[in-house]
Amino acid sequence: MSWQKQTNEKPLFPDLLWSRPENKKHAGKLLIIGGQASEFQNISSTYSFAHEAGAGTIRILMPGSLRKITENIQGAEFAPSNKSGGFAKTALAQFFDLSEWTDFILLAGDFGKNSETTVILDGFLLRNSAPIIISQNALESIGIEFAQLVQMPLTLVIDRTIFQKIGKAVGTHVPITSLTTYENMGEIIQNISARSKAGFVIMDEEHVWTAIKGEMVSTKSKPIDINALSAYCAVWLMQNPKNPLEALSTAIQQSIT
Repeated sequence: MSWQKQTNEKPLFPDLLWSRPENKKHAGKLLIIGGQASEFQNISSTYSFAHEAGAGTIRILMPGSLRKITENIQGAEFAPSNKSGGFAKTALAQFFDLSEWTDFILLAGDFGKNSETTVILDGFLLRNSAPIIISQNALESIGIEFAQLVQMPLTLVIDRTIFQKIGKAVGTHVPITSLTTYENMGEIIQNISARSKAGFVIMDEEHVWTAIKGEMVSTKSKPIDINALSAYCAVWLMQNPKNPLEALSTAIQQSIT
């Protein structure tokens, strides 16, 4: 297993910067799913950051409870909502319809803690075949246990606190505490990543870590807005699907600058 280190001034993989699509038609089709009746800010922010990161075409799927305040946003689409303002069970069909259109899916924002919404998110994740990133903001609405989630072919963009919970769920031999050093944190991330099918982007106080199947890059950085980090990671991974570690590491570096 390898561990490479990157600074926010100098990317490890500059070739990716020079090979980006010049035409928006070739820059990828991104689907952002999220929102509930009382929460649109995270979705709006993620949408803006995805544009900034260079996505070609963006469509947003939100519950119908947000229609009145968001219907004029370009790319906005709406699915049935339940009484709590989150996605209703009947919204699942639109999830799958749009997943056939998209190159990449980003679950972003707070979906709410409604059990009906959790059922459709879990059903979608278990049956979806499109590449997907789950932002930390969406995790509370997902019912799949962490031990199962990390064995799915997806990418998690999370902070240290959530990764601590994942460590407990998968039974890491070394617990993550406030006293865990930089070197020990890297070893723990590599160990969990090597045993997982999921990719990880983990934001810590002074570093952002990228880990896929035991291969890792750490980037020295102050904490980044989770919406920006998720959006940049989704766009770069969408545009470089054959080089996931390089894509995510470059996304982190670009979201800082």
